[in-house]
Amino acid sequence: MRITRLYHSESLQCGSTTQLDANTSNHLVRVLRSKPGTIVTLFNGDGFDYLCKTIDTDLKKTSVSIQSRVQIDNESNISITLIQGLSRQDRMETTIQKSVELGVNKIIPVICQRSNHELVEEKKLKKLEHWRKVAISACEQSGRCVIPDVLQITMLEELNTLLQNDALKLNLDPQAQQSLKDTSGNRKEIEIFIGPEGGLNNEEIDTLEKDGFENIRFGPRILRTETAGPAVISAIQTLWGDL
Repeated sequence: MRITRLYHSESLQCGSTTQLDANTSNHLVRVLRSKPGTIVTLFNGDGFDYLCKTIDTDLKKTSVSIQSRVQIDNESNISITLIQGLSRQDRMETTIQKSVELGVNKIIPVICQRSNHELVEEKKLKKLEHWRKVAISACEQSGRCVIPDVLQITMLEELNTLLQNDALKLNLDPQAQQSLKDTSGNRKEIEIFIGPEGGLNNEEIDTLEKDGFENIRFGPRILRTETAGPAVISAIQTLWGDL
């Protein structure tokens, strides 16, 4: 029987007890039908899984006792940053979820000229909070104990301040001549740029080239924006990573 795995933001220590937040408690008791003595696994992003036992069935603050911990070593041997052109909410969710499952380390949402970017600051913050919850949920499902960073929404013109100097930088472009196999895979940091639904214009492609991005063609078919990121990550993990 598979043990339920849940995220807990607070510090965890073997031999102590902790209380889950209201959302997690409600999900555990009402949805999963937890009883006192149910075994669950908690993680908080420190690289360990904590085996715990429920003490009660309080819907707002279920108490659990922390029995033991085990270090989890399932992170990729390469560090992948996905730079995703802002797309519709459901497509961004899909991209984030699948990319985290595949081992991405960082996600940077970027506003492009063909993005729907009529967002007030408050709405940006709400979207960011939601996307970080999507990333945590993907970690719960996939067994990851290190939570990828989802950075604040940024403009394409400001992206260069967030880039690593020595990373392999790739921009998916259906008009490019070289493929992923033509690039050098000996670097351990890779940054991938995926445009929004309408793609990038020439000015934006020029900006990325000045920032050190290589344009690559990913096969003979044009992928949807929510498919492209996870597909390229899968290929990179297969060529140089842990797949």
